[in-house]
Amino acid sequence: MPADPAAVPFLLDELPDQRGVFRRAAPFLRGHRWALAGAVLLHLAGAVLAVAVTALIGRVVDAAGSGDRGALTARILLLLAAVAATGVLTWASRVRLVRVGELVLAGLRERSAAAVSGAPLRFVEAHRGGELLRRLTGELNGLASFVGGTLPDLVSAALVLVCTVVMLAIHSVPLTAVLLVFFLPPAALVVRRFHHRAGPAYAAVAAAEAEVAARFSESLPAREQLRLAGAVPRWLARFDADNEGLRAAREREVRTELVLNRLTLLQAGCLAVLLVGSAVLVGQGRLGVGAAVVFVLATRDVLGRFEDLAAAVGEGREAHVRLARLLDLIRATGATAPAGRGAADGAPVPARGPLVLTGVDFGHRPGAPVVAGLSLTVAPGERLVVVGPTGAGKSTVAKVLTGLYAPDRGTVTFAGHDLAGLDPAVLRARIVLVPQDVALVSGTVGENLAMVPGRPSTRRVRAVLDDLGLADWVAALPRGLDTPVGPGTLSGGERQLVALARAVLADPAVLVLDEATAGVDRETAARIESALAAARGDRALVVIAHRAETIARGRRVLRMPEGVVRVR
Repeated sequence: MPADPAAVPFLLDELPDQRGVFRRAAPFLRGHRWALAGAVLLHLAGAVLAVAVTALIGRVVDAAGSGDRGALTARILLLLAAVAATGVLTWASRVRLVRVGELVLAGLRERSAAAVSGAPLRFVEAHRGGELLRRLTGELNGLASFVGGTLPDLVSAALVLVCTVVMLAIHSVPLTAVLLVFFLPPAALVVRRFHHRAGPAYAAVAAAEAEVAARFSESLPAREQLRLAGAVPRWLARFDADNEGLRAAREREVRTELVLNRLTLLQAGCLAVLLVGSAVLVGQGRLGVGAAVVFVLATRDVLGRFEDLAAAVGEGREAHVRLARLLDLIRATGATAPAGRGAADGAPVPARGPLVLTGVDFGHRPGAPVVAGLSLTVAPGERLVVVGPTGAGKSTVAKVLTGLYAPDRGTVTFAGHDLAGLDPAVLRARIVLVPQDVALVSGTVGENLAMVPGRPSTRRVRAVLDDLGLADWVAALPRGLDTPVGPGTLSGGERQLVALARAVLADPAVLVLDEATAGVDRETAARIESALAAARGDRALVVIAHRAETIARGRRVLRMPEGVVRVR
């Protein structure tokens, strides 16, 4: 049963708070601040040289007008050197800034993946898979594109713009005043209007994209059921509605970005005024021809840079939204992740011990407990069988026993230590759950078996398989332990065998199996039961079962939903 969002204390916001995003992202700059400062200084040096190139063009024009060939040659050579130096600095500053940005993004990516992988199961179940996937991949990919392409242009445009205005003021204060008075105020109003609309527009697009991704990803596992039930048209209708929402959000985004096109009209009008003003000042002898050329070229550069800056600000606003959504993911998962401790009292956790539930309540929705007042003890070496009809809460009990669900009331302890206070690594080493639907990763059977703490050697893997009576089964596979795992390679029962052997390799104190023999043939079920009997030893077994043969093997039986333990 999916978790009710009302029962989860921390949830992702569809449109997360975008205030203070850079302040919240500042911790991820630790270790990169000096490199970032160096990259900005290189950009500043490149901006100064770019402005100097424009000023040198004016000097070349003045030298050509005066007929001084020596001065003309010297100034041309200086201009060429400045152009070359500008190119080198621009390349170096861009590489440095992108490198720092990618290092910061790598830290964000690792932190996000760790946060989701360590998040409580209740948090994961409260969200659609597509939403989490979108934030882990889509938002990071968008930020990577911004860092690799737009961020260097944004920094460069801002620095060149400031340096150019300073140079213009040196050449002509009146014309610079015209530029600042007649262009910047209306242009700032246009950018402000865009900025006001951009946040909600980009956030709506991100949310709509996540909805489409979630709808599509949910359909893949259910594609056969949708076809068999004739429900494909209904699913397509829902997908069309989500797609229409995305189209509308995109249309709103385009209308928002078109606001910046008004800058083109402002640029044309301002340039015409400045050209006329420059001609008047040259005619009055108050401005040299070279200075007029510099002013016209620099003005065009200022106007172009401002437009580039406005466009980059738009992409920066989109990146701002992406960063807010990513930080919201880290906030939500990090706020619920358990602290890394060995045990609450600092004492070592023994390798074996009893698993005890005391007055445990748990529900997916407030006021509707699935488990109510459950108390029981599973001692080392004991086998407890959990039975009950579908929907009675058997799988929920398994997840409470293994610490995947924190109880709403009561405690779950292992060897006297509350599971809520255990380090996740210690908890997973002591208590292992083999779910009904086993997920294997791409690779070989041997690589999947070795995915336990400590990375067991091939010799140990073969020894465990032999102990469980599974060596012959592995040998019968097409390539033994080297058999690739992929679609159609292993049956559901064979996946259960891999999961069971992998669990035993971890040497847990408590092994919980959720319907391990459900939906498999009798031969595979018998092989699983035989392996379970061999795996028991001094570890506790909790087996959720429907098969009569499996139930008969248990001396103690927990019947759900009553929560009553009976001894046979």
